[in-house]
Amino acid sequence: MENFLKNTMDTLKGFFGDALFKIFTGLVAIVIGFFVVKLVKFVVRRLLLRLPINTTVAKFLMSLFTALIYVVYILVVADAFGIPMTGFLTLIGSIGVAIGLALKDSLSNIANGIMLVVMKPFKVGDYISVNGVEGTAISINMVSTVIQTVDNKAITIPNNEVLADNIINYNTMTTRRLDLIYSVAYGSDIDKVKEILLDLANNHPLSLKDPAPICRLHVQNTSSLDFTLRIWVKSSDYWNLKWDLNEAVVKVFAENNIEIPFAQLDVRMRG
Repeated sequence: MENFLKNTMDTLKGFFGDALFKIFTGLVAIVIGFFVVKLVKFVVRRLLLRLPINTTVAKFLMSLFTALIYVVYILVVADAFGIPMTGFLTLIGSIGVAIGLALKDSLSNIANGIMLVVMKPFKVGDYISVNGVEGTAISINMVSTVIQTVDNKAITIPNNEVLADNIINYNTMTTRRLDLIYSVAYGSDIDKVKEILLDLANNHPLSLKDPAPICRLHVQNTSSLDFTLRIWVKSSDYWNLKWDLNEAVVKVFAENNIEIPFAQLDVRMRG
């Protein structure tokens, strides 16, 4: 078989001449290589989809493999056309360096995107705070992360900036502690205020009983006594409990004649 192929190639080379033979083999390499690349990409894609890895990682690996196989494809075709490999590889290297310098920020974002996928500080659907932006992560791609804010704005943050900042993930833990501060006027019954706040916390259905809510006088301000109410709540119920208690406190304070201080200025006139 080997002799048959060699004889066939020699016959073709003699028929077409050296230059035409290189063109012919180059065209054959282009056609056959095209179908080989398609087949290899299909097989690799199927293998990656079967592996227990993140979809984003699988897509990135597929993109990386595609770029690699096309480089090999170009080298094979160039060799078939008789182009010297040394010069060709030098040219590709120079182009690669130029592209790398031009896209260094994008490549850095891609590297950080891989780290985000591997480290998993948050996932799509988590409520996070990063780089001064707070909202739900709706997309984590290889270059950037998209966060949907509570007022329905989509903010895209480069992955470089995501990993360079502190990431707060509010969904990692199933429970959170809700800290509320309520101010009352000087002269108010401290024990009565604590009793009212603890009753509201203990009787609310979203408030967790273990750990139990606590309420203490936090600070004596210039014109008010500030009480801290701390309650543990499921992460998903955090905002509902906060809003419910804020509304309830205003009503109950009014019913019990507990004054909520506000900024005021006394002016005295001397005749």
